[in-house]
Formats: sequence, structure tokens, C-alpha cells
Amino acid sequence: MTPTSDVNRGDWLTALAAFAFVLVTRANGEFLVLVVIFVVAIFFIFTMRKMQMRQGVALLILVVLIFGAANSWRARQELRDVTTGSYAGIAKVMSDPRNVGYATRIVLEIERDRFVVYAYGSPAWRLAGARVGEQVFVRGYREEFEPGKESFWISQHVKGRFQVASVAEQRFAASPLLRSAQRVRDLVSTSASSFNFDERNLFTGLVIGDDSKQSEEMISAFRKSGLAHLVAVSGQNVAFVLAGLSPLLRRLNRRWRTLMTILILVWFVVITRIEPSVVRAALMAGAAYLSVAMGRPTRTLRLIALTVFAAIAVDPLLAWSVGYFMSVGATLGLCLGAEKLEKIIRGPQWLARLLSATLSAQFGVIPVVVFVFGVPSVFGIVANVLAVPIAGLVMLIGLPLGLFAGVIENLGRSEFATVLMWPVQVGVRWVWWVAEIFARLNVGPVFNLGLWIAVLVVLLALRHRSARV
Repeated sequence: MTPTSDVNRGDWLTALAAFAFVLVTRANGEFLVLVVIFVVAIFFIFTMRKMQMRQGVALLILVVLIFGAANSWRARQELRDVTTGSYAGIAKVMSDPRNVGYATRIVLEIERDRFVVYAYGSPAWRLAGARVGEQVFVRGYREEFEPGKESFWISQHVKGRFQVASVAEQRFAASPLLRSAQRVRDLVSTSASSFNFDERNLFTGLVIGDDSKQSEEMISAFRKSGLAHLVAVSGQNVAFVLAGLSPLLRRLNRRWRTLMTILILVWFVVITRIEPSVVRAALMAGAAYLSVAMGRPTRTLRLIALTVFAAIAVDPLLAWSVGYFMSVGATLGLCLGAEKLEKIIRGPQWLARLLSATLSAQFGVIPVVVFVFGVPSVFGIVANVLAVPIAGLVMLIGLPLGLFAGVIENLGRSEFATVLMWPVQVGVRWVWWVAEIFARLNVGPVFNLGLWIAVLVVLLALRHRSARV
């Protein structure tokens, strides 16, 4: 990728086209889709004339937008096409089981339709040990969602609820690929057996995004402190995986290096349960690597836009994923703001770099966060400065060290595994303490908004001073 400061009007046009593509994908109703397409088309035709480009490009964008609207309509029609009623037969496990109150929540695929299950009693403890990809024999009743309660599940392709009555004890094995991914997850979890319960679940969340066993208190603390992005695997984890394997990849010739890089990205996506944020990061990393390998580096802003195009075109229901757009927003913020903020923030270079990355990522996700969760705490800036570098070290060494320690643990040498994982435990404990402390620093919404305005004023003043110098 080329430097982020090297952004031309064509890159902005590609980014605006990607935004319009998401807009028509999310639009409800054929009439609204047509209106949005018409307005966006007029805008782009006008923009093309100002840029002295051929109007054929505007026509191409219009065709792409029409495709996006049609593709979204098809996906939503398939989502509404659900078979309901009694069912007794094989169901495929599609998500890790999670404790929600007294229930075990899990997603099952029944005859190619996905249903969310809230199981109690005997079915609950039998499903609690199920692994993704395994098949179980169930009895129960399929039903559609109640109006207004389906939005959370749209991006996961879940069509309704399954009221489970019984679950057979026997389970059938998953595919070899999913079993290999599960072995990696098991080794990572086993390596942290010397940690306490919260630290072990935070460690798996930081390294492989496994937050299925995190307590409600931990989830709430990370959200309130502005650190929730740390347990959502995304671009940082993908970069660390490739960085850790780069000494081995460099020994291969270009063709095999490219192939192995793509396979590693796919494998990591499977390990992290194909989370939307990981899909975005892997697509972007793969596209960036291929563009460099072919000798045609792509500007970062254009690469983000093309990644959004590709992901939403393949799976239009990603347009309803909050995690996906938080990942895109953070990456966009880093692309557009980090380099500029680093130049105007005074102080040591390492601090300026850390503050600029934190602020630009925060500003990038603010539109999504405000719309979904409300205005975030301004103290999250300080929390990120304290937690992100240590969390980055945990992510960098946690996966390879965890796999090695997990093997040692399985060989019966738990004392060596404990010593090996001690530095990682210290890092995990530090991140957890920072989240707990800053989650308690609650201020009123008006005062919090005032602090955000003060931060913006300070940044504008620094920019003005830098420009004058």
C-alpha cells in the first residue's frame, strides 16, 4: 500500500461509491432503493463531469449500485423464506455455546435454515459441550422471530428461533478443517489453565476472539472503558499473525509465499469463527499483499473501499453487522487521521504515534458507536493509551506461545507451561485492570460531551499552530 497521505480524488470517489453501495444494500423497500440510486447517480454524473472523466464510469457505478440493491433484495428474501413447525432430526452447530442467564444460547442449522436456541435443563448441558461443525439429533419446534427482534441476527443469517425439547447425547464429528481449528482453540485455552477464570477468557478473547465464556461484568467493563475492540479480533491480530510467520514465509519463493499467505489468512478466519471484522481484515490484508506482489501497490483508502465492495457483494447481510462497520470505521480513521495527527501532537514520538492512532481509530468508529451504544466515554482515550500497547504484545506472542505451552500442558508438564505463560498472564491482568478502573470513571452525558468538544478544540488548536509553523 502507498502512504495514506497520497490520496487523490479518484480514491475519494471509490470510497463514496462504496458508501453508496452499502446505502442501497441497507435500504428498505424498492421505492427507497430507486430513489437512493437516482440521487447517487446524479451526484456521481455531476462529479465525473467536474473531474473530466468519462461518463461511462458513472454508468458503471450506477450498474454496480443496481446490482447491490438487487443482491440485497435476494438475500433478504432468502432470509424471510423459513420453514416453521415441529422438527426431529439432525442439526449442525454453527456457533460456540454461550451462557445467557440460566440458558445456553447456540445457533443451529436445520435443513439449511439457521435458528437461535435458548436451551434450559438437560438440553442446555448437552449443547454446552457442542463444537462448531458438529451434528446433533434434536427435537423441537421452529418459529419465526417476533417483530422487531430479528435485527441482531440478520448478519448471522439466523432466520428464527428453535424451541428445543430434547437433544441426543451422541454427536457427529465436524469437518477436518473445523476440527483442526478447534484443536488450535483448545490448545490456546489449555495454555492458560493456570490463569483465573476471567483472565483465561480475556486471553482467548484477545488472541483468537473467543469471548463465548466472558462474564457480563467483563463485557460491560470493556464497553464502558472503550476497550471492547480489543476482544474483537480484527486487523491488528491478522497483522501479528503474518508478522509472526514472516521469517518462515520469506524463505519461500514468491509464488509459494503468496499461496501460503492466502491459506494462512483463510485458516485464521476459520479459527476465529468467520467474524465479520476478521473477514474485513483478511480481505484487506490479502488484497494488499496481492497488489504489492503484482507490483501495483494500492492506496489504502481505495483498498478499504474495494474491500467493502467485495465483502458486501458476496454477503449483503454484512451490511447489518455492527462489528464489521466498527472495523471498517477504525481502519478508515487510521488511514485518514493517524499520520496527520502524529505530526501535530507534541511530545515523544512514541507517545505521539500512540495518541494519534488511538484518537483516529476512536473518531473512525464514533458514528457507529453513537448510533448503537451512545456517546463513548472520553476517558477511553487514556484507557486505550494504557492498554493497547500491552494488549498488542499479548496478541503478538500469545498465539505462538499459547500453542507451544498448550502442547507442553498436554504432555503433563504444567509447571513449565505456567512459567512460560507467566509474562502473558501479567499482560492480560494489566489490560483487565485498566478496563475495570476506567469503567468506573463514569461522568454525566453533558460533561462527557463537553470533554469531547474540549478534545476537538485542542486538536484544532494544535493543527492551527502546526500550520502556522
